[in-house]
Amino acid sequence: MRPHALRLTAFGPFAGTVEVDLDALSKAGLFLLHGPTGAGKTTILDAIGFALFSRVPGARGEAKRLRCDVANPADRTDVQLEATLMGRRMRITRSPAWERAKTRGTGTTTVPATVLLEERQAGSWVTLSTRPREADDEIADLVGMSAEQFFQVVLLPQGEFAKFLRSDSKDRESLLRRLFATERFADVEAWLAQRRRATAEVVATQRGEVGRVVARLAEVAGVEPAVTPDAAWALDVQRETGVQNAAAQTSVDVRTRDREAAREQLEAATALAARQARRRAALAKQALLVEQEPTRTVLHVELDAASRAATVCGVLDTVVKRREERDAALRAERAARALLDPQARDLDEPGLQLLIDSARERAGHLDALHAVDEARAEALRDATAAQAEHADQLAAAHTAELTLALLPARRAELALHLATARAAATTLPAKVAVREAQASLRPAVVELGLVTSVVRRLDEEQRSARELALSLEHKALDLRVASINSMVARLAAHLKDGQPCEVCGSPDHPDPSSLRDEGVSTDDEARARDAAEAAQRHVTDLQAQLAAARATAAALAAQVGELTLQRLDEQVAELDLEIDLLASTANRLAEMEALAEDVEAQRSTTAQAHVAATSQAAAAARRAEGAHARAALATLQLTDALGDDLDLAGAIARALDRAVAAQEALTAARGRQALAEELDRLEDAAQLACRQAGFESAEAVLSAVREKGWVAATTTQLRAAADETAAVAAELADPELDVDLSEAAPVTQTTAALAEADAALSAAEQVLGDRRQRTAALDRLVPELQRLWTVLEPLEEQATRVRCLADLCNGGGANTLKMTLASFVLAARLEQVAAVASGRLLRMTEGRYSLVHTDGTARGGARSGLGLLVRDTWTGQDRDTATLSGGETFLAALALALGLADVVTAEAGGARIGALFVDEGFGMLDEDSLDEVMDVLDGLREGGRVVGLVSHVAELKQRIPAQIVVTKTRAGSALSLRGC
Repeated sequence: MRPHALRLTAFGPFAGTVEVDLDALSKAGLFLLHGPTGAGKTTILDAIGFALFSRVPGARGEAKRLRCDVANPADRTDVQLEATLMGRRMRITRSPAWERAKTRGTGTTTVPATVLLEERQAGSWVTLSTRPREADDEIADLVGMSAEQFFQVVLLPQGEFAKFLRSDSKDRESLLRRLFATERFADVEAWLAQRRRATAEVVATQRGEVGRVVARLAEVAGVEPAVTPDAAWALDVQRETGVQNAAAQTSVDVRTRDREAAREQLEAATALAARQARRRAALAKQALLVEQEPTRTVLHVELDAASRAATVCGVLDTVVKRREERDAALRAERAARALLDPQARDLDEPGLQLLIDSARERAGHLDALHAVDEARAEALRDATAAQAEHADQLAAAHTAELTLALLPARRAELALHLATARAAATTLPAKVAVREAQASLRPAVVELGLVTSVVRRLDEEQRSARELALSLEHKALDLRVASINSMVARLAAHLKDGQPCEVCGSPDHPDPSSLRDEGVSTDDEARARDAAEAAQRHVTDLQAQLAAARATAAALAAQVGELTLQRLDEQVAELDLEIDLLASTANRLAEMEALAEDVEAQRSTTAQAHVAATSQAAAAARRAEGAHARAALATLQLTDALGDDLDLAGAIARALDRAVAAQEALTAARGRQALAEELDRLEDAAQLACRQAGFESAEAVLSAVREKGWVAATTTQLRAAADETAAVAAELADPELDVDLSEAAPVTQTTAALAEADAALSAAEQVLGDRRQRTAALDRLVPELQRLWTVLEPLEEQATRVRCLADLCNGGGANTLKMTLASFVLAARLEQVAAVASGRLLRMTEGRYSLVHTDGTARGGARSGLGLLVRDTWTGQDRDTATLSGGETFLAALALALGLADVVTAEAGGARIGALFVDEGFGMLDEDSLDEVMDVLDGLREGGRVVGLVSHVAELKQRIPAQIVVTKTRAGSALSLRGC
């Protein structure tokens, strides 16, 4: 990688746009980047890292604050780097996501991150990609190393390697793991550890199954498990259970006969007890009916009185109804009289009739005045119309005056609109470009949604495939056991006394196997094993696909940030609205010019309209004055006729209302009188009906009245009592109930005897069932136990092999160094780094110091393999790096950083690095040490490499003529180039 030019806008402390010509600096081979603390020296290196990898190294990258706080809100934050990568001239323009103010409303909106990757071809720049993920992949291939490696190899970090030099093995391992691709070795360790756990779990499960079956067999048989259970012990238990089963069956037969006899005795006692209970119940009912006879006599009398009262109720109801109607008529009359004038409320019927006639006569007289009222209304309308015309003409004249006064402002307003339209035409292309950049992110957002769905699908498929693989593995194990059993059975079938065994050669066969040939061949076993292995490979493939999909999703998420498809569409829609507004404004330019030409013509027309409106307003004022005079005369005539009334229509309505109110009062009085006379006649008829029904008064009738429900219920009750008396007498006459009640039936004794027989039979049957269950369970458990013992042995052998190999790779077992596989590889890399770094350190320290790699024993006796000591040739002793002085520590750390850069470069395939940047640390060196360091750094320029030093040490400004000078102000930092 060889950088040529760098441009920053609103990035870090740089508020505006600054450019760095790295080609000009590279002519000197060595240049200095200096300035005050906080000015932005390290920001130049951050910008190179951001352009290449979309992030900056160290804690600054974690903060994610790349935009300058004092930058112009309209300026977009971006970095542009022009560099040669793998022999190709590339230009990378990258912008981070940042917040800008909304164009409409309040608040902010997120501008998404963008990237533009271009290549110089045939003298012009050709766009290769604008999609962040695609561009990042292309740049990573061209650079030839990861971001972590680049930040440690090219941008030697400030203070990082002094910390690395003095850190413990754990922290040192963390950095080395990021720089060297040791993940595959850690994956091997993890895979072996997982296999160790899996095989141990399988063995433990199998042993647990054996122990479970042994414990179950002992539990079923009701005996203690043998210390070392075998087949003979299981068969003995099985035979003993068979003997117990026969004894239990004999006991059940005896108990069954005893129970049947007890049941017959209980049935006889129960029948006698039922007949006795029926006779007692009948006698009790008969006594109760005799006791209730007086109450039924009273009910008969009350029911008769209620029947007679029912014949008079209709007449009494009519009297009550007419009395209510009379009271209502009286209230209506009072209400009607309340509407009359106070002096007329107590008038009799002739007086009310006289009041009606006088009110109707006044209404007729007032009706004749309608013509005068209409003349007055017409005069008032004419006056109103004339006044309105006068006001309209005055307003027209005033409007004309205002228009003439506003014409100069209108001319200035049109000039402002013309300027706005021209500005819109200038801004429109840039806004369109921003809109296209945001729209280009849509495929990435859509792809992120699709990839997320794929991750979920692959996760489900992986779980299902893992379950299937486990099931197939269990099936393969079962088939292996069945295959072994089948081979044993086939060998046992061919055994004959006197003929040698095919396995051991013995002619005696005292105990041939009783296993059954299940027909499972080695081919069946091989097919099951192949199926299990294929399922496990499928699980591994799905895991790889899932990891790739998750990595893709993470990359897409890093590209688009928190941006959703809906949010992106909203931002594009906002830009579309802005673009439409700008285009609409620009398109009105011709219209504004035409309006300006019309202003002068409008001034002449408006002046003429002002003169005409003034004349017409004066004529309308004269007409309004005449109409008001006519209206006043008509009003005087109406006032004389109406008196205290305010208007003609109201006077007529009030006269008619008085007539109507008097008529209603007269009608109500006549209705009330008629109802009073009818009520008197009905009350006399009601008194006569009460005496005829045998009652002294209406109150006596009302007290005898009963509800229909009561009458029906009482009738039913009396009838039911008569029926029940007859039924009880008939039941007591039944011969079946002719039983002796002095001695109760022996139900309790026979019930207890039956319960005792049932309990004895149930206990015997339970014992028999238990014996049978034990026999059936033992018939299943003994073969199962033999099968489990056969399967357990090969599983234990496999688990032992896997455990030994896992312990070896994880620093245990036969591993005498007690180092993990990944730590062993990292130790080899660190040993290479120490060897390369020692060459430069010896030169910088005039042959005194070199770095020595050690095993670095950690806690517990384990060796990390990542220890570093410094060897002092003056004393011949190896000592801790913490004993070095500040300047010596810087020299050792710089040598270590350069050595690590060389090894990482070789590890990355020998990627060509045309630039190297060293950040700070020179201030602690004396003059001689600084000379040695400068000689070493000067040697790094071999092959055309450019070396940049970041420092504010004043002496370096005298030694290195080519410089980038950074200055800082409240408005942001700036930079300039010197000596090139």
